[in-house]
Amino acid sequence: MARPHFALTSVFLASSVSLSAFGFSLPARAQSEDVAQKCQQPIKSVEASFAACTAAIDTGALSGKALAGAYIKRGFLRTRQRDLVGAEADLDAAIKANPDAADAYTTRANFWNVSGKPERALADADQAIKLDPNLPLAHFVRGSAELKLGHDDRAIADYSRAIELRPKESGEVYAVRGFAYHRKGDDIRAVADYTEALKAAPEDVGTLLNRGDARRNLRDTAGAAADYSEAIKLAPGNAGGFKGRGFIRLLTQDTGGAVADFTEAIRLSPSESGLYLNRASALGLQNQSLLALADEDMAIRLEPQHPLAYVNRAETLKLLGDKVAARASVTKALQLAPGFPPAVEVLKKLGEPKRSKEPSSEAAQEAYRRCTFPVTDLGPGEEGIKQIIKVCTLLVTAQGGSDANRALVHLQRGSMYRRQGDYQHALIDFSESLRYDPESALAYTGRGNAYRGLKLLDQALADHTEAIRLDPKYATAYNNRGNVWRDKNDLAKAIADFDRAIAISPNYAMAYFNRGNSRLESGDKEGAVADFQQTVKLSPQFKEAAERLQELGVRM
Repeated sequence: MARPHFALTSVFLASSVSLSAFGFSLPARAQSEDVAQKCQQPIKSVEASFAACTAAIDTGALSGKALAGAYIKRGFLRTRQRDLVGAEADLDAAIKANPDAADAYTTRANFWNVSGKPERALADADQAIKLDPNLPLAHFVRGSAELKLGHDDRAIADYSRAIELRPKESGEVYAVRGFAYHRKGDDIRAVADYTEALKAAPEDVGTLLNRGDARRNLRDTAGAAADYSEAIKLAPGNAGGFKGRGFIRLLTQDTGGAVADFTEAIRLSPSESGLYLNRASALGLQNQSLLALADEDMAIRLEPQHPLAYVNRAETLKLLGDKVAARASVTKALQLAPGFPPAVEVLKKLGEPKRSKEPSSEAAQEAYRRCTFPVTDLGPGEEGIKQIIKVCTLLVTAQGGSDANRALVHLQRGSMYRRQGDYQHALIDFSESLRYDPESALAYTGRGNAYRGLKLLDQALADHTEAIRLDPKYATAYNNRGNVWRDKNDLAKAIADFDRAIAISPNYAMAYFNRGNSRLESGDKEGAVADFQQTVKLSPQFKEAAERLQELGVRM
């Protein structure tokens, strides 16, 4: 089984806090003025509170503590709305108006946390605590800064002090303290804190996901699965629940359930490489090595510096019988992470490579010329294909060669394997070509054709689409994708792709032929006849098009 990759389902860091979370209230200043009183009222509407505080500030009648209070509240509201420039100006003004206001430093510390500057948050929170050691929100905000800086023990101490100062209103504090415990490896305390937090907010999906992670680490698979399932129930659009539950199902050998969960997680979060690695692990347990390889290739495409993806790919390639490609993949892992234990282990399993005599420089150049000699749709014949595979293989197993040359060799050999109908070997070669040249539209559409030959139509669509993204004028990629849409019986999309291929390349006989077939299947006999006739006009030796016309009763 390939090693699963797992990341936390939910990272729960307090960035912006509620001013009322710990009974923290802004100073009720200038009570004689109606606008000032409105500014200090509890927040029911951000817009109304903002307008009231602005009106209070704009009167010009406030000063000192009263003016600071209005700026503090408006600065907090701006922080919530992510008006960071305005928030900073307001909070600076609050401190200027009242340099001894602990709440002003606390609110600005929270602002710095939201702004991604925890060092400055820490300095302001320290000053707030110096001015008022018993202000719970100041400890909470400082704990969040410490957590962002990786100081878990200091964060825990601050969160514990906040809970001590305000024990009945600390649900959010338990949640983040639980995360700090989890991150330092104390999952027993993490679970206890998450449980306390969930008593206050039982539908908090982030906390459910985090408790699931902690329970997973404690090998409480049933408890973890329950938390992830509840998170899915509450937030079916959050990939975290499916990711976590999929991993538990993988651990408990429910591979079908794992594949289903990871597939849904990928639908919701398609750019997360770890999801593809985990699904590949489950597919590998189901002996679906080609699908596993597709996921490992996608993981590498999304995160090309991830050594584990290359290691897992090497194990899959070994199962598919290609030790040369497997060795190349694990070697790449070791280049990215020298001494990486999983890579070293797989390399030992692969054993020593069979050493053959290295070709001379002249022989290698001749082999390269013969391997990469341009071919056409009409040639070479069967024997020619075998010879090209033979000379390409000589280069694949030889040492040296630039990445560009190796990419082209694998591309050509993959094309020859595909012509032989050996789609598995073709797939591996196209994947290897992409490893050396990740931006090759030719390799993507070649691999898409191999996937189509293996009836892996979703993967084929993805590869042809990527080829089109890389080269929007690549008529062949549109033609090939049209074939896949036709296989999926989506004739409208197939015809649209053939239309595009013909628009790019008006003399593309195969695209006319394929569009003719799609039009015929969609009931457009007249359009099909026109396309088959154009195919024969452009390529008189195209027998299949002539046969279609005869079947339709059309004279040549």
